[in-house]
Amino acid sequence: MKTKIIVMSFMMSVLLSSVGFAEPKQSLQAAFVRGDDLWIRKDDQETRLTENQKVSDPKWSFDGKFIAYSFGEQQHEIWVYSMEMKKHYRVYPGGDNFWWSPNKNYLAFKIDGVLNISKISRDKVEPFKNVALGVDNYSWLPDGSGFLVSSPAQLRPSGWTNVELFMVPADANMDKRKIKHFYTLPSESPGFFAVGTSIFKWSSDKKWISFTANPTASLSADGNVLCVLSSDGNQFQQLDNMLHYPQWFGWAPAKPRLAYIEGEGRMAVQNKHLKLKDLPAMKPASFTPQGFADRDFTWENDRMIIVSRSKETSDDTVWPLPALYQVTISNKELKQLTNPPEKSGDFGPYMLRKNNKLTWIRSDGKHADVLISNPDGSNAEIAINNLDIGIPYYGWSNWSTVLAWYEPRR
Repeated sequence: MKTKIIVMSFMMSVLLSSVGFAEPKQSLQAAFVRGDDLWIRKDDQETRLTENQKVSDPKWSFDGKFIAYSFGEQQHEIWVYSMEMKKHYRVYPGGDNFWWSPNKNYLAFKIDGVLNISKISRDKVEPFKNVALGVDNYSWLPDGSGFLVSSPAQLRPSGWTNVELFMVPADANMDKRKIKHFYTLPSESPGFFAVGTSIFKWSSDKKWISFTANPTASLSADGNVLCVLSSDGNQFQQLDNMLHYPQWFGWAPAKPRLAYIEGEGRMAVQNKHLKLKDLPAMKPASFTPQGFADRDFTWENDRMIIVSRSKETSDDTVWPLPALYQVTISNKELKQLTNPPEKSGDFGPYMLRKNNKLTWIRSDGKHADVLISNPDGSNAEIAINNLDIGIPYYGWSNWSTVLAWYEPRR
């Protein structure tokens, strides 16, 4: 009887597909900034959510019911927009570095060195609670139970202290007994110097954590140390030097395989190379041809990466504009996917895996549009026009300050 049910179910799914009732794809949904205001795009419809505001850094909650964003030009405030109530709620008149829980509607943020958390309901924002003091940077743990945080090094007459990492439960409530020391970064040496860290990223199997160890601000603008640490704290590897852009390192969708853009110097068009490291043993391999420089990438799948690539230059008065290339890891085969018009470049590739679509930003430095296509670049069309320009810095722009796609978690 059970076998008959399975066969009938299979035949029914085939029949439905054949007559046009296949499972629908996930709706395309993005939050973006246009004219300093917050907008959303769902499928082909756009809705303006703010009027004459200064908005940046939109971030979706895990379930797509809320958008957190920064408001204000001088004194930034943290706000959330409820998609269900169609209302805006202020979380805090200040603060920064805000991130949603991976599986609950809780928003974490920092006020100076204090980590805080606030529960967001459909019609209100509950008063925030202090979680921990002395936090430099942090990320939610993959299961949403708490945080991995870094504490900043301190300058003493004998030199800099070490950066320390801690595991902090979400309900710590400033109770030091609940906070557990996790790892101590190496001491200052000719090959390593850190006073803080970036955010933290976990491999898909949750066995490895990647982050950059950052020196003082002036030095960090030109070079930081990319590190990987096992999730049990027993293995630490110092990989390469790179810029302080967390978008420039990321794990493969389903393998402990880390891609990153290596290279020192703040110019994005010089000495920037796409590299890859399989954990734990493989030596990093480079995928950038001589004479080219990379900025921003996205994993298409575990075997292929799409990267924004331009010619390399040492002339800081000329900024070569990039196109998108597909890199096959197994044989280093390259395929150019886009051919932007003269005086325009293709930046910030992002793979929407639920829909099997590639998106990116095409910009001439004054105007920007969001394009969407098949993974091979075919059938490209404008998804969002007149996107605000990310703030440029030596040839690189942080497009996450003006664009966030929503993809539901499995």
